[in-house]
Amino acid sequence: MSDPHTNDDANSIDMPQPTAAPLIFALGISLLAVGAVASLAFVVIGGVLFVVGLASWISHLLPGRGHWREPRVAPAERPKPVAVVPGHVERLRAGMPGYRLRLPTKVHPISAGIKGGLVGGLVMPVPALIYGILSGHGIWYPLNLLAGMVLPGVGAMSALELQEMHPALLVTGICIHIVVSLIMGLMYGVLMPTLPSFPKPLAWGALLMPALWTAASFLALGMFNPDVRALVEWPWFVLSQFIFGVVAAIVFMRFEKWNSVLAGILGGIAGGLLMPAPALLWGILSKHGIWYPVNLLAAMAMHQDVQPSVELLEQYHANWLIAAIIVHAVFAIVFGLAFALVLPAMPKIPGPLAWGGLLMPLLWTAMSYGLMGVVNPVLQERVDWPWFIASQFVFGVVAAIVVVRSEQVHVPPAGRGDSSAQLPTG
Repeated sequence: MSDPHTNDDANSIDMPQPTAAPLIFALGISLLAVGAVASLAFVVIGGVLFVVGLASWISHLLPGRGHWREPRVAPAERPKPVAVVPGHVERLRAGMPGYRLRLPTKVHPISAGIKGGLVGGLVMPVPALIYGILSGHGIWYPLNLLAGMVLPGVGAMSALELQEMHPALLVTGICIHIVVSLIMGLMYGVLMPTLPSFPKPLAWGALLMPALWTAASFLALGMFNPDVRALVEWPWFVLSQFIFGVVAAIVFMRFEKWNSVLAGILGGIAGGLLMPAPALLWGILSKHGIWYPVNLLAAMAMHQDVQPSVELLEQYHANWLIAAIIVHAVFAIVFGLAFALVLPAMPKIPGPLAWGGLLMPLLWTAMSYGLMGVVNPVLQERVDWPWFIASQFVFGVVAAIVVVRSEQVHVPPAGRGDSSAQLPTG
C-alpha cells in the first residue's frame, strides 16, 4: 500500500483514514463513570483514555489531516465507463475543483469552542455566587466546594470552615474552573457540526420540563418540608424530569395532528409513567429501597413538624404512597397540558443552543458528581445541586451562543483536484 503522506501519486486516491479515536474517547468516558462508584484506578485510566481519544479525534478533524492515499483499482478490474447520454450533466471527475466535497462545507473553527468555553466560564459562577449569598453561606462556600472535587481534605471541613476564604482552595477552584471550561468548550466546538437538530416540541420538552418541574418541587419542599430537600439526590431527580419532558414531547408530536390539548395530556400521562424509572433505579442502587423516593415525593405535599429520618423514609407507608401518586399524577397532567398550551407561542430553539443547554450541564454535572464521589463523598450532600445544574445550564447556553455567533470557516475539498480544471456544463 502506498505511503499515506504521498500527495503526487497518480495511481492512488485520497480516502478518509480509519481511526479508533471515537472508540477510545467513549471508553474513557465509560471508565470515568465506572470509577465514580468503583475505584480511583478506573478514574485515572479513564481520564488518560479520555484525553488521548479526544486529542486523536481532534487531530483527525484538522484541515489536511485524517486522510491517506489508497491505491486505485487496476485498469483491468475497473468497471466499464458509463456511457454519456446527451442532455445529462456529466459526473465530476478526479482533478476537477470540488471533487469529493466534505459536508458540511462551513464549520466553526476550534478556536470558537475555546472562546465559548472561556466566556461561558466567566458567566457561569453567577448562579453559584447568588446561591451563596441567598443561602447565607457566603461567596466562598461554592468556591471551596469546587476545590473539593480534587482536594481530599475538603471533605473533612465543617460548614463554617467552608464559608471562609482559603487561598489554596481559591486558587485550586479557579484552576479547575478554567481547565474544565476550556475542555467543555473545546468538546462542544468539535462536536457541534456532528449534532443533529432538535424538533421544536422535543427541544422545549427536554429543556423546559426539567426546569419547571424541578423548580416547582424545590419550592414545594421549601414550603412544607424544607429539611427534606437535603435528602433528595437532585441529579437523579433532574434526570427523571428530563425523561418526562422527552417522552411527553414525543407523544405530543405523535398525536398533535388529532388535538393539541389531548396530545399534551396524553404526553403528560406517558411521561409520568416512565419518569419514575431513574428514581426507583437510584433507590435500588443506593440501597435506600424503592419507597425512599416515593416518600420524598409525598413530602412535597405532606407537612411535618419534625424532619422524617432516613429509616422512616425507607419504609412503606400506605398514606404516603397515596399522596405521592396523587402529587405525581397531578404534576404530570398539569405540565403536559401546560406544554400543549404554551408550546405554540414558544419560538424554535436552534439546534446548537439546545445541545448547549442539554449536553454541557449533563457532562459537567456528571463529572463533578463522580469526582466528588471518589475524592470527597460527603461533599455530594453539601452541594445544592439545583443551583449547581443551573450554573452549568448558563455555561452551556452562553458557550453555545458564542460558538454560533463566531465566524465560520470553509472546509477544503477532500480531493486534490487541479484548480485550473473546469466543471463540465450540462
